[in-house]
Amino acid sequence: MKHKKIIIFFLLIIFVYLIYYFNHDTKITYLALGDSLSVGIDSNGNTNYGYSNHLANYLKGQDNLNYYTNAFSSTTARIDDLLYNLEINQIITTNNKKISLKKCLQDADLITLSIGMNDLLADLTLSTTSVDNLSNEEITTISDSITKDLEKLFKEIRKYCKKQIIFLNYYNPYMTSSPSLDRLFTYINNNTEQLTVKYNIDYIDIYTPFKNNKSYLSNPTNIYPTTTAYSFIANKIIEKHLSNK
Repeated sequence: MKHKKIIIFFLLIIFVYLIYYFNHDTKITYLALGDSLSVGIDSNGNTNYGYSNHLANYLKGQDNLNYYTNAFSSTTARIDDLLYNLEINQIITTNNKKISLKKCLQDADLITLSIGMNDLLADLTLSTTSVDNLSNEEITTISDSITKDLEKLFKEIRKYCKKQIIFLNYYNPYMTSSPSLDRLFTYINNNTEQLTVKYNIDYIDIYTPFKNNKSYLSNPTNIYPTTTAYSFIANKIIEKHLSNK
């Protein structure tokens, strides 16, 4: 009788496991969040095929994509905008279905985040000096303000998403370089990288590759990357973080 109970117990365990195995969705729910990089605007001003589209199609090709959206992203988004959308739990309609930001964060297995560039450009525009002549004090003030807001955002997002988040750092959109711009981007990217470590967020450096490859920013009339650059970003993320998924 005792042996019979043990057998029944183990059969029940196996039965529960099989139910979990066949009903548990192991495919990835992917949320691309942020600004124009997440939207995918290219150097010609078109919204065609950004890095998140590349990633989604890669996962789909691996038969590993459950759901993808970048519908919460906006070309004009600043850090405060995203914080506000979290506060009100922004609801949008996509494919005739209402979805909320917090629910998407909770459901996401993967989030890519690009945010803060609009904040940076606005601060540089308001600066009293040319971007090529920024003082160390101005660099510190601008960078520290953005980093402070970014930490608030990381903290809020981590309340809802406990899984993988990938953050893209800031590239120089001016197509020219100067000692002060180099100091600015080095300083702010170092600070944001430290933040990603603190909040267990993966960090992708696009500043250095963009600086070294002029084909990634080819249009002097806008600040957006080329389609080649978007492909590079996606491939870098795949290589570092998704190739084993």
